[in-house]
Amino acid sequence: MDANLQKSAEEKAVRLIDYLFELGKLRITPVRDFKEYKKILWLSDIPKQKNCFTQAWERDENYDSDIWLEIKTRPEPSLPAIPPECEGWVDISSLRNKKDIPELSQTKREIIEIPKSQDEKDRIERLKEHPEVQKAWDRYLDEKWLPWVDEHDQWEKEHKIYSTLFAINQEQLRLGEEYELVLGLGLLTWKTPSGVRVQRHLIVADAILEFEPRLGKFTVRTHPEGANLRPELEMLEVEEQPLEAVKSAEISLANCGDPWDRSCIEGVLQALVHSLSDKGEYDNTLRKKDIRASDKPVVEYAPALILRKRSIKGLTETLKRIKEGIEQGNEIPSEFADLCEVTSNVRGDISKEQKQEFDGEIFFPKPSNSEQRSVIDKLRLSTGVLVQGPPGTGKSHTIANLICHLLATGQRILITAKTPRALQVLQRLIPSELRPLCISALGAGPEERRSLEASVNGILRKNEEWNEDKAKKTRNETEETLKRLKEEKIQIERRLRTIRESETHTQIVAGGTYRGTAAQIAKDVNKNRSKFQWLQDRIPLNKSCPFSKTELICLINDLRYFKGERYDELKQLWPEKLPSTDIFRDLVKDENNEIQKENIEKKAANEDVAELLAALNSVVINNIKDISSRILDEIRRLKVSSYSWVKEALNDVLGGNSEPWKEIANVTSKVVMSVEPLVE
Repeated sequence: MDANLQKSAEEKAVRLIDYLFELGKLRITPVRDFKEYKKILWLSDIPKQKNCFTQAWERDENYDSDIWLEIKTRPEPSLPAIPPECEGWVDISSLRNKKDIPELSQTKREIIEIPKSQDEKDRIERLKEHPEVQKAWDRYLDEKWLPWVDEHDQWEKEHKIYSTLFAINQEQLRLGEEYELVLGLGLLTWKTPSGVRVQRHLIVADAILEFEPRLGKFTVRTHPEGANLRPELEMLEVEEQPLEAVKSAEISLANCGDPWDRSCIEGVLQALVHSLSDKGEYDNTLRKKDIRASDKPVVEYAPALILRKRSIKGLTETLKRIKEGIEQGNEIPSEFADLCEVTSNVRGDISKEQKQEFDGEIFFPKPSNSEQRSVIDKLRLSTGVLVQGPPGTGKSHTIANLICHLLATGQRILITAKTPRALQVLQRLIPSELRPLCISALGAGPEERRSLEASVNGILRKNEEWNEDKAKKTRNETEETLKRLKEEKIQIERRLRTIRESETHTQIVAGGTYRGTAAQIAKDVNKNRSKFQWLQDRIPLNKSCPFSKTELICLINDLRYFKGERYDELKQLWPEKLPSTDIFRDLVKDENNEIQKENIEKKAANEDVAELLAALNSVVINNIKDISSRILDEIRRLKVSSYSWVKEALNDVLGGNSEPWKEIANVTSKVVMSVEPLVE
């Protein structure tokens, strides 16, 4: 690339990066308080019970290191039934009030029916008159109700965490990729020098939430792409950020990689808080304290699981790296060069072979139009193709076709989308026969693992059921059907083209002198007939005319008289001896036959060909005549062939559509070659 053009392209790319960087900053406001997050779960709230675990407590050999949190639900403990003798002495609804110990009523009202009468009578019983009831109740409280309260309290704590994770999971499904799940470490509480109150974690790590409905279990793991442990101080003004400490933290966290390495994490948190202010203080407690923001920055370990809107920091960091590379003289990345609309040296020029249209088979299992099929050509000619259209115009349909075509041609495809739902819709559009080849990578949860297992099992099952002979037979039958359909398509297109050309096809004659339909060209030629009837001899300009006016008039009149047959008669010689009657009759007959042949050949004559033949000598013309005669003889022989396909092939070849028959001949030749060893 020319140096000036290269410099112009670099400046254009840098301007675009600056614009995108500033646009990104305008689109998002930094979060300064954890209360602004969509959802947050403090790990200190997780009870240390059988169905709960978090790495925030300590390492556990029963759990993999990438499992950060696990909660499994269980049925709610049932309220124990009261003793039969206590029925009527207690309000059942009061048993669920765990704050107060339920007591028996001092009286019990009982309705007694009077025998042989329709009347009823109330009877009031007093508790002091039934000491056995009080004893039974005390045993019930000690042996059943109080243990149930303890167990139900534990269940409530578990269920509260389970419900929070369930809400986070539902929000993630609803909000899609616009939101992310992270682990926050080191809660900073501070009133900055600029007067802004900040309460937010200084270190974050990427996480993923898995839900197994059958087991009723939630698991928080390291993100499939890694924890990406990193410091975050974007909630502070630039001048308030300790840049050197941040860079040191980035290096330390990158080397550590484990958010549960307390020595590393606490070392980084202490360094950061002490770099913010000489009053900085660190507290390694697991539970967050209610600290009021002041000019003294306080950092608490206080780990929490956070669902928040995805940060643009990754985008800004990428843009920054691209800009630094360009300013250092590195080549503009090809993809970014396309975005900037500048030519990249990486891509180079598209070769002539690439510019040709795709001439292979297009494997689209679903209906398609010419625009959808043209995407195949565009994919070969470009590093990217943009397909636009409103909902319902067939974009997903086209992508499904492209996936099938690329798989059929031995290529691998990665499909990405903004939301998991879009990928799920697309997967349903893939034919069931190819679906096992499409592996979902939406996450590392049980559903994704089942999808992977189904794909692998489908491939293995196909491999076990594979029968080469059966597959070859099916393939041959399919190829025959495809070839037959292609031939039918060509015949239909040829008939349509013939009909269309007879009325609308534009032709070029005599090197472009005449253009238009056949009817238009015929009219133009006839209109210019008199204009182009020139004398063929050459007369010097300085030579006077040897004829007088009267002689020329006589010559013109004679020429006009001796036209056509009269002119031909003048060329005839008077025979020395007249032939006999029989010979004369045969000559006349032969002459008529030749006239008929001449008329037939005149109709099929081509003016351009006639002009070319006129420039050749007689020897070449005679050779052409002999070859043409042999070709005509062969055509006559083929026309009377007993094979119906011969006539059809002859018509196609003479009509200029020989490609199908060339393909048939090629296939036939291969088949003959394959069976020749068997015959021998």
